[in-house]
Formats: sequence, C-alpha cells, structure tokens
Amino acid sequence: MVRFGCGHELPKSRIGVNLSHLPLDSHRRCPQCLTKSGTGILGLFQSMQKSRNAEQRDPGINQHLITYIFDRFITQRKGAVFQKLSKEFFYEFGSSCYHLLDRKQLSSLFATIRGRWGSDIAKQALRAVATATLKSNGIYELVEPATAEILGALNRMILLSRERASSIESFQQLQIILDSTGTLRMLRDDVTSAVIQLDENYARWETIHK
Repeated sequence: MVRFGCGHELPKSRIGVNLSHLPLDSHRRCPQCLTKSGTGILGLFQSMQKSRNAEQRDPGINQHLITYIFDRFITQRKGAVFQKLSKEFFYEFGSSCYHLLDRKQLSSLFATIRGRWGSDIAKQALRAVATATLKSNGIYELVEPATAEILGALNRMILLSRERASSIESFQQLQIILDSTGTLRMLRDDVTSAVIQLDENYARWETIHK
C-alpha cells in the first residue's frame, strides 16, 4: 500500500479503490488530505480530466469520484478560502461532468446533489455544467469581429445560450443546452469558414490588373 507524504495511505474502502485510479504523487499529501483545501480539490478535478485513462475509466468510478469531491467542497463552502475559490470550483466541476459523464450519470448525479444539498446548490451545479459545455465547444465567447453583420445571428445565439445556461432550473433544461451545443458549434464553423473564404476571395481583388 502506497504511503503518501502526509503519512497516510488510501483508505481500504470504495472511495480508496476509486481514488487509486487517479495519477497520484506519493510524495504529496493523500487525496483525502487534499480535499481539506480548496486548491487541493481543484487539483483533484483537474487530475481526473488530464490523466491518460480519464475516458477509459469505468464511468461509475468517475461519477463516484466527482460526487465525493463535490461533497467535500460543499461541506466546507462557508470557509473564507473556499468562498474565494467557488467560481473556479464550479468551473472544474462542470468541466469534469461534461467530459466524463453521460446523460444518465448526469441525471443521477444531480438527483443526488438535490437530495443532499437542496435545490439552490443543485441549480448552481446544473449551470456550471451548462457553462462548461459552451466553453468546451468554443461557443461561449462572441465570434470576432463581434459587430460584423454576417456574424450577427451567430453571436445572438451565443448570447442567448449563455443567458439560458446561467438561468437553468432543471436537468431537462440542461439537456436542451447539451442538445443545442452541436448545432451551434456547426453554425459557428460554417459561418466562420464562409467569412474566411470571402476575405480570401476579396483579398485577390487588388492583385487583378485591369
């Protein structure tokens, strides 16, 4: 059994087994000690996403780890340091959920969060996943030049998606964001590709001799 820099070992329990699937540094503190600090919790979420076997891990392990890490942060959320890291925490949580969980697992996770922590925390979590979904697909920031008329419809839809993501009340509404993401990303790609092509065509204008 690996002994960490803090002198602890992974617990002989389900969470200990699941934590062993993460790329852990035995010279640092153990995962349970890391969850006592805000930065440690952020690091665990980042480790979950960046490890080589992130997408190959059993989905049940990912769901259990995300639930565990989420609970550890929310339990301590009223501490001054945790309050300062709240925005970063929800971003990393949302990103982990989007990249590592499927719809069925997301539904189960949010039912658990709502049951344990109430509707306000559940809404924050839902909105975090929606925002991470938009950012991960490159459809959160406006496409530049934002004032270009040809990009107007696309940027209005991006703004609408951001507005919807920040006001989600239910898992069903999150599903609408998830369903719409592919369409909006395709629209962005098509429009930006057309703008580039037009720019290239008209760039040749001055090279043509009369």
